[in-house]
Amino acid sequence: MAKKNILRVGYISPGWPLKNFPNGIVTYIQNVIYKQEDKIDAVILTNNLIAQSPDKNLVLLDDQSKHRTYLDKIIDIIIEKFSQYTKFDTIVIRCKRRINLYAKIISHSVNQLDTPLDILEIEETYGTAHFLVNKTNVPIVTRIHGPWFIHGPIMGINSVADYNYRVFCEGEAIRKSHGVTAPCQDVLDRVRIFYGITLPNAKVIPNPVLEVPQNKQWQYDATRKPFILVVARFDLHKGGDLAIDAFRHIAQKNDGIELLFVGPDRGLSIDGKYLQFSEYLEYFIPEEFIKSRIKFLGHCDQEKIAELRKTSLVTMVCSRYENFPLSLLEALSFGCPTVATSVGGIKEIIIDGYNGLLANVESTEDIASKVLELINNPEKMKLISRNAVEDCLKRFSPEVVAAQSLDFYKSILAVNKSSSK
Repeated sequence: MAKKNILRVGYISPGWPLKNFPNGIVTYIQNVIYKQEDKIDAVILTNNLIAQSPDKNLVLLDDQSKHRTYLDKIIDIIIEKFSQYTKFDTIVIRCKRRINLYAKIISHSVNQLDTPLDILEIEETYGTAHFLVNKTNVPIVTRIHGPWFIHGPIMGINSVADYNYRVFCEGEAIRKSHGVTAPCQDVLDRVRIFYGITLPNAKVIPNPVLEVPQNKQWQYDATRKPFILVVARFDLHKGGDLAIDAFRHIAQKNDGIELLFVGPDRGLSIDGKYLQFSEYLEYFIPEEFIKSRIKFLGHCDQEKIAELRKTSLVTMVCSRYENFPLSLLEALSFGCPTVATSVGGIKEIIIDGYNGLLANVESTEDIASKVLELINNPEKMKLISRNAVEDCLKRFSPEVVAAQSLDFYKSILAVNKSSSK
């Protein structure tokens, strides 16, 4: 270990730092190591690094070309020619080679560190740990952020060629890892049932969220122009269509409120039609007096989102499934009165009627009804706001989550040490 009572933990991140890569996994890593230097010596390994100065704890993973041998190049040429002149599907072969190469790059970087890692944590996506576990002696913890067997069908892309292979690799990564963590019990239970594995070295550890200073928290102000806030991708997974449809019900009963939608426009398929945000409005919101009150802001930086959270009236989360959404945690940490669909980890974050309201998924009428319940009761909004802030500090602060993570890492090291004797 690097220092007594301090674990040296490696985190595989899609990018770094957070301000340049506003991503849920990047946010999770940033929050879990926030002000934990006396407990965690964190090493960030990433393909995308924007750093002002060299840092021994920020590792830019090697360019893939450095690890492609002459034989690899020949094989790739053969695969390319083979796919051109036959009907044989080479997508799975390409996928396997890409994941294996990524694992090779990670293991090379880990094994070259001057001070070795105690633990390496990686997401389950594409099952990289399936290939990585035999390439390094460092115990690997897989963090379940969003298994593809859940999200692929929701997005309607479970028929693409590499779907089954990706699902298989993620299962093998979870199965072979020295330890597994999941932000919520729901997703861990689903993984165990789907793959038929017990996972004795698995633990539920929530995602952390930073405390918001009181002067930046949500405040009720009856003099402000009221708006409902949605911070999400516009797609089926995040229920972008449900948010718009729910607002239509709300707007018919409240002629002064607006909807502000923040996030990327990924589009969605409805009845065989691929629709982006503006097209969806044209097809499904015929009333001009409602359509004119729906504003799509696209991507916004964290400062802008923070200001919107502070001044919004109600926040909606309309996802068809969520593991443990950081966008919801952030809303609650701001004290935003929130209505969210009762799915996945959301049910483990929101205590209905205490720190938010739960609504039935796919029922835009129920979502709208819960939002109107808050709008029409300012005192209830204020109470829920206070409870949300207090609950976040109690259950989801970086200090609380880091302590749980450290205990788990140590238990995995103990098991790994005893099994190697």
